[in-house]
This record gives sequence, C-alpha cells and structure tokens, in this order.
Amino acid sequence: MRIAVISDIHGNIEAFTTALKDIELQAVDKIISLGDNVGYGADPEAVIQQMIASRILSVLGNHDLACVNKKVYNWYIGDVKRSLDNTLSKLSLSSFDYLKGLKVNLSWYQAFFVHGFWPDSVRRYLHQIPDVELLHAFKHIKESTCFLGHTHRLSLVYPEDGDIQVKPLNPGMVQLEKDNKYMINVGSVGQPRDGDPGAKYVIWDTEKHSLNIRYVVYDNQTAARKIVAAGLPLKHALAVDQGMKL
Repeated sequence: MRIAVISDIHGNIEAFTTALKDIELQAVDKIISLGDNVGYGADPEAVIQQMIASRILSVLGNHDLACVNKKVYNWYIGDVKRSLDNTLSKLSLSSFDYLKGLKVNLSWYQAFFVHGFWPDSVRRYLHQIPDVELLHAFKHIKESTCFLGHTHRLSLVYPEDGDIQVKPLNPGMVQLEKDNKYMINVGSVGQPRDGDPGAKYVIWDTEKHSLNIRYVVYDNQTAARKIVAAGLPLKHALAVDQGMKL
C-alpha cells in the first residue's frame, strides 16, 4: 500500500491541485490529509470541494475545528481570526458538513494520523513537546508510525538509546527501521514555513516501510496575490510566496 500523506493545505487551491497532479503520477493507493484544509488561503471552498470530489480522508485541524466550533473560534484573535472570518464567509453548507464530519485522529494500516500531537491534540506543536513526553508517547503508541502536521515543517522524530532524535526531511527516499517507532511531520502543502515555497507532502510505502519526500513547484505567486486581493494578512501571502518562517 502506497499512501500519500498531506497536511496544511490552508485554502491554497493552486498548491493543492498541483500536488494532486504529482500524486497521480506516483501511483498511490490512498490520500490522507492531516487537517487544516482551510484558513490563511483565498480558496477554502474550492479546496474542500476538491477534497470531497477526490474522496480524500482527513482528520481535523485546528482551523477546521474553529470553523465548526464557536468556542474554539473564540480562542483566536488578530490575523488568525481575520482569516477565519474570511474562510467562514466562503464555505458552502456541504463544505461545513464535510468539516463537521472529520474525526480528531485515525488509526489505519499500523499508522496513527493526527494534526497536532498524539493522541488527540489539534493545537500542540511537535517541536514544543519535551523529550520526556515524547519518550512517554513512543512507549504508549501502539502503531509503529505516527503522522503529524501543524508545524508546516518536515521532520522525522524517533527514540534511540533512551534519547530523542530529530532530523529534517529533504526531497527523496527515506528508509525506516522496521523495529523502531517514528513521528513524521509531513510539512505543508499550501502554507510552507521552512524557507522553501514548494508544496510538500510524503508518500508512505507500508510494505517497504519507506518514505518518499515530495517537494512540488507550483504557481505560488498567483496564490499569494489572491491572498492579498482578498484583504488577508500580508504575512500569509509571504509564507506562500517565499516559504517565510513565521
């Protein structure tokens, strides 16, 4: 089984459709999104409708949750709330229904999928988790592989000799050890914050126990201009245009 794991599309239809074209060329069997399908970008409705049309399985991200949960929406202020308001004004009833139907996590093919951090957080960032908590999580996760998003930066985290190792993930193949456990942050399709503006995603081969890290060039300048034209925060356009670290 070859599974494309995507995350943090953030309403960027240009990045999403180009990533989907690349995924089609890779002969994958399934696509799973780690959430934050909306927010920041100018085209949340187009993204969700494409998710529905492509029958993409997704877990819930914090921006997705804020769109369907008033209490969570009220947590946000400033530029994020401004972006959420823009998103809410554009979503159709079918898109709201799609977001309402998303689960917080998913266990499938001996892997665990969640937006923020295991087991059910949509808001915690992987890079902020203390090593002692990471070791505890690795001890209790039943699955060998845990896929996460939220940080918008690719990374591979795993235990080794009682310590936590963190490595960046660059384009190309990565072989995983079958006897080890891993947390894999798959980066962002539509709002990268790693200094590279390309759309990022990962293909996981369940039989070979390997990862194919994909960096896809797309028309990010058009996506950035649309964010500005929509009256959304400039920094979100810069993240799309330049992969700016926020």
